[in-house]
Amino acid sequence: MDLCKDAYEELRIYFRLFDPRHEREKEVFARLGYIDCQHLAPRIQAEVLMLTSLMDTVCPPSTQFAAYNKIKSKKAMVIYPDYGHEALPDQNDRTLNFLLGL
Repeated sequence: MDLCKDAYEELRIYFRLFDPRHEREKEVFARLGYIDCQHLAPRIQAEVLMLTSLMDTVCPPSTQFAAYNKIKSKKAMVIYPDYGHEALPDQNDRTLNFLLGL
């Protein structure tokens, strides 16, 4: 299963419209690196609860793990193996209980 197919659709469209032979690909990805959430994660100081769906094609798990692993504050991750980019069972209650516990 290609879990990244929906997450990067905009890149495919960009290259088709503006750089069909990917002549500026290296430059494009270098610039995108500046806004990659994993590079901002070490700046997080608050406690974090992350809900991760392993079948998510919009926010691929690999990107979520990359950011999560760089968070230095207290953190917890809840894994939903069979869910995609959708409402998760008990997510509202779990999130509320997390916030009430802060």
